[in-house]
Amino acid sequence: MNISLRPTARRARLALVTTVAASAGVAGLLGMGGVAHAATQAPRGFVVIDSCTGVSGKISYSPGMVKVKKPLIHAVLTGTTSGCADIFNGPESGTGTFTAVMSGHANLNAENFSGTFTINWPASSGFNPSNGSLTVTESGGLENVSGTVSSGFDTGTAFAMQYVTTGNTGTGGPLHPVTAQTYTNTQALTLSRNEG
Repeated sequence: MNISLRPTARRARLALVTTVAASAGVAGLLGMGGVAHAATQAPRGFVVIDSCTGVSGKISYSPGMVKVKKPLIHAVLTGTTSGCADIFNGPESGTGTFTAVMSGHANLNAENFSGTFTINWPASSGFNPSNGSLTVTESGGLENVSGTVSSGFDTGTAFAMQYVTTGNTGTGGPLHPVTAQTYTNTQALTLSRNEG
């Protein structure tokens, strides 16, 4: 039976799981005469709560991007997500959507965008959309996306993804700027929570 937990119940369950795991580790260390050996415990760090292995779609630019100048560009990124899963409920059948509305100074060689995003999870998940803010920076042809969920499902989690562009509409010259690009992800879309 697959039961969808509310975010507060999921957080409580995650805290319980990590507490039990930590207690089991301490109990194992106390096995030798009740004395703790190797008492240093590694920090847990960020734990991926939700993820989608596939994200691809289109980015529209206004005005279009060129090769040299870096004017203020407005961008809208839309995409379809697939291979989504939740740490507690497992894989989610079907697809969802990812949308970001951004702006920043950019050209075809360097981008620096910031804006807002919405993740609409597959209908099979039963989850509300996740909304938040993000930044996109380019490094060596890879677009690195990071942000935070500020409302909706999994509020407070860290958002991350990486993608590459796979096609251009336009050449990037003054007369034919790039008004749109297609993209596909190179690292999964993830929402992570810091557990210590």
